[in-house]
Order: sequence, then C-alpha cells, then structure tokens
Amino acid sequence: MLDIDILKFLIPGTALLLLIFILFARGFGVIKLKYLNFKELRELQKLKLDADSSANNKALTAIINHCQALNSKWVLEESDLDVFSNTYQLIKKIACSYHPDSKHPVEEARIRWVLNAFIELKNQLFVITTWTGIHTATQFRIRHIVILSRAWKLKRSWKESKALLFLEKYGLSPFFKWFFFIIRCVDLTFWATKMIVYVIQDIVFKVFLVRWYLIIGELAVQVYSDRAKDPDTQPETILEDLHSISESEDSQIKNLPEKIKKVSGFSRNEILYHTWSVEWTTVKGIYVNLVKKIAHAYNPKAEQPIYEAKLSELLTCGVHFFEKIAAIQTYPFLNKVLDLRIKHALIAKDTTDFLENNQVLSWVKKYKLNYIFKYSLLLFKTVERKHPAFLFKDFAFTLVGEGCKRWFYLYLHDRIVLETNVLYRKSQATPNGLI
Repeated sequence: MLDIDILKFLIPGTALLLLIFILFARGFGVIKLKYLNFKELRELQKLKLDADSSANNKALTAIINHCQALNSKWVLEESDLDVFSNTYQLIKKIACSYHPDSKHPVEEARIRWVLNAFIELKNQLFVITTWTGIHTATQFRIRHIVILSRAWKLKRSWKESKALLFLEKYGLSPFFKWFFFIIRCVDLTFWATKMIVYVIQDIVFKVFLVRWYLIIGELAVQVYSDRAKDPDTQPETILEDLHSISESEDSQIKNLPEKIKKVSGFSRNEILYHTWSVEWTTVKGIYVNLVKKIAHAYNPKAEQPIYEAKLSELLTCGVHFFEKIAAIQTYPFLNKVLDLRIKHALIAKDTTDFLENNQVLSWVKKYKLNYIFKYSLLLFKTVERKHPAFLFKDFAFTLVGEGCKRWFYLYLHDRIVLETNVLYRKSQATPNGLI
C-alpha cells in the first residue's frame, strides 16, 4: 500500500503535469509569455540593485512587488480583476517615487510622453496577439476567473472552519488522518474534473496580468523619470491654434444600435452639459457606468455583465483603443499643449462667482468652444488682483485648460463607446466561451 505522504505529492504532481501538457498543446505563446515575464522580472531585480537613485529603486521595487504578489497566488482573487484601479495604484506609486513632494504626483507626467507610452503599449500588445496559440488560449470569458475565485475562496473557508480548528487545537487531527485524506482526494477529483479548464484559464489570465503590469510599470518609469524643464508657453499662443479645433463626436457613433446610442448620448451629455469644471474623478465614474451599461445591454441576464467579455476580444479592442488615444497628438490645435504636464491642463479653480461678461462670451465663440461648453458656464473664483492683466492671463489659462480637457474627455468617451460596443458584441456571439 502506498504511503499517504507519497500520494499527497503524487496526485497534485500528476495534475500539474496535465496542466503543463495542455498549455503546451493549446497555447505555446502563453509559455513564451510566461518565460518573458520571468526574464524581465530578473532584469528588473538587477536594475534595482544597480539603481543610481532612491527614486529608481522605489519605482522598480513597486513594479517587482506588484508582479510577485500576483505570481505568489495559486488562484486569482476577485480584487485582482479590478485592473483599472490596480493599474492606477501602481502608476501612482511610481509617480510618487519620482515626485514625492507633489500633491498630485500622477499629474506630473508630460502629455507628449504619456501619448508616446500609449503607442508603445499598443505595439507591445499587438505583437503578443500575433504569437502562436495566443488567440486559442484566450478564448474564454473573464466570468470563468470569477467562478474559480469564488470556488477557491469557499475551499479555503472550509480549511478555516471551527471544527477543523478545534481538532488541530486539541491534537485530535491524527485520529482523522485517513478521513482527511479521503476528503482531499474527493476535493482533488472535483478540481481535476470540474474545474480543470477554469484553472488553466486562471493561469493564462495571470500570465497576461503580470505582463500588463510589467509593461505599464516600465512605461511609467520612462514617463515620470523625465526631468526636463517645463517650456515657457504663453496661453495666448495656444489660443491662437484653437480656431482649428474640431467637433469631438465620432461619426461612427451614429451607426451604433439604438440601445447603445441611447446609453452613449446620456453619458456624453453628463460631460457636455456639466455646469462646473469637469474633474477626472467625476468623468471616471461616468466612464465606468458607461461600460457597465453597454455590457448589460448585450448581456441583460448575466449576474455581472461586465465579466462576460472574452480575453481575446479584450486584447484586440485594447490595441485599437490605445492606438486611437495616441492619435491625439496628430491634431494640429494640440501641438503646443503636448510639452505641458497634465497638471497644467487639470488646474481646478475654486469657483464661487459666475463670469459671464461680453469679453468671455466673445472668446468662447471666437475659438469655437461653444459646442464644448454648450449651456454650461466656465466658472472660477474671481481673484482680487491689483493688475487686471493678471486676472486676464489667469482666465486664459483656465479657458485653455478647461477647453482642451473637456474636448479630451469627450474624445475618450466616444472611443470607449465604440470599443466597448465591439468588445461585448463579439463576446456575445459565442455563448460558451471555453478554451
């Protein structure tokens, strides 16, 4: 009779070999990506040891810790699927490393560098999608990761049950050795037969997550390590180029299904008719709700429609989305804004009074910003200054920042609508998105 301890290693070992065999057979590109992640993590650790400044050391440490935390997990948790928030937190840590004294370190990035980072992000993701086996290995829904995560959480909760803790506390567990072994065998049989596909998908998704954070981390280091002096740009020179500003609404929106156009129109108006300076925290919430509503429109019966997307479609739509964002720098009226930092475009004014004199209204009409502001008014606090020219210049900066910012938010809104529509429409085509 085989010893129990031998069986404890034999059964999991056999399951692991089976997983490796399936991954090799169905997705060689995933193995290649896993090796690339391992190789780059080792290179980052070497760079960390040779870092010439504490800022570089802290930034590299943040990337390494973030990726190692994911690699150390047997199964991903639901919190790991909040990629947007987790990505922002990683970028924030890196930004804080290079700008520790800034109140808003994330906004210290230069606009041109950010757009260039989107180009590089798009290029790297596109290359990955062309590897052998990647398309096949990513034909599953994100919902499957959630199912596995919840099953794993339930499994762990059983191990922490009061009955089991009681037996361990009073040394009674050895008397139930064979009973526990049978339970483990049943448990392994369940995972090997019912959840084996989900386990494989979880491994694949984890590999892509680590790759994502490695790319984001390295690009963020490039963006925030920039120490070039800010250009002395006058607001008047920027205003001169605003005559070429074009309507940001994409013509493709008109070709969308009515249910999607209705959702898009509602969220777009929230930004367009906003009667205050539009802040990122507000717009971010609008974007999140927009994605959820489009997902629900295509998956009305799903418990969490947003998780009905397939990883393969996420990659494809991501490549298209990042390409469109990077294309912003081709707009002529933004040429003189590109070398500014994000914080210059996101200056929020304390607003208490309305400024609606003829001078302001004439500027809005002259520079074709009336379609951006519509019926909302540009509001900001009228600061008492001895020289009116300072107030005029302050207003000019506000007008430039608010105008470009709102144009960008609307541009980003339409890109999100178009790509999210494609994402959930294509994911809807095959109800059983299994590998």
